[in-house]
Amino acid sequence: MNKIFITLACLFCGAFALQAQGRHEVNAFIGGYKSEYINSYGGNEFFGNMDIYHCEDLYDLYEPHYSLETGPVLTISYHYIFNKWLRLGAQTNLGGLSGKCWYELGNRPAESFNEVMLSVLPEAKFCIPGARHFRLYGKVAAGIQMNMGTLSSRTAPVSFAWDVVPLGAEWGGQRVYGNAEICFGSVIRGGRIGIGFRF
Repeated sequence: MNKIFITLACLFCGAFALQAQGRHEVNAFIGGYKSEYINSYGGNEFFGNMDIYHCEDLYDLYEPHYSLETGPVLTISYHYIFNKWLRLGAQTNLGGLSGKCWYELGNRPAESFNEVMLSVLPEAKFCIPGARHFRLYGKVAAGIQMNMGTLSSRTAPVSFAWDVVPLGAEWGGQRVYGNAEICFGSVIRGGRIGIGFRF
């Protein structure tokens, strides 16, 4: 009797493991530009409605001016695979801005700054069924961004963040694959490329 029970338990656990296999995926990306960097040319919450580099009006002589640099944005995402077309999970993004601030008039020295932005966004991924080694998808995500650095006093330390991928692609195997995305939102404006693992 015990042997039958153990055999049935092993068969049940084995079937459950096979069913659960391949239900999780983790992706790591590198991309850019950081959205605040792109937005700075038209004005945003960090830098106000001013031209970043040039003085066009007389009152601009009395306003602060900024020069900016941004590096890549690093993204890690996790999804649970519900079916062939729907995956739910979250993404975490880490990016930043650096630069200096100065005034055209007066003897105030230029000030350097560094701003780090960390965001956590629950997201939904919608897959288009296709070939086994090439798949298209889209994503939508919304969550929060934490601003940490010398510019954080200008805004709330936590703000709303969103990310939309109108078109993404996966290629390669079923376990390990490459991917690339076109991105738009408050996290990245541009694209990102990465690698994914399914288990």
